[in-house]
Order: sequence, then C-alpha cells, then structure tokens
Amino acid sequence: MPLEIRELVVKITVEEQNAKRGLSEHELQELKKKIIKECVDKVIVKLENQLQR
Repeated sequence: MPLEIRELVVKITVEEQNAKRGLSEHELQELKKKIIKECVDKVIVKLENQLQR
C-alpha cells in the first residue's frame, strides 16, 4: 500500500558563533573572480561538448 505524505514540517535552529559581520573589499573581489572563472569554465565545457556532437 503506497504511503502519501500530505504535510512535512521541518524545524531548524541557526546559531551564529564568531561570525564575521562582512567581507573586506579585497575578499569580495576575490570571491567574485572565482565565481566568474568557475562559470566561464563550465560554459566552455558545455560549448566544447556541443561542438563534439
């Protein structure tokens, strides 16, 4: 007999311990560069895969 879940309740607790309030401008720029590089790499891989087909 199949089981159907009509309602699901998820409870979480978030605690901040020694969290930094923000990133420095240099850290923010480095993270942006890493994200852009990773995106560009993934796009290049997808384009190469399309060209091989």
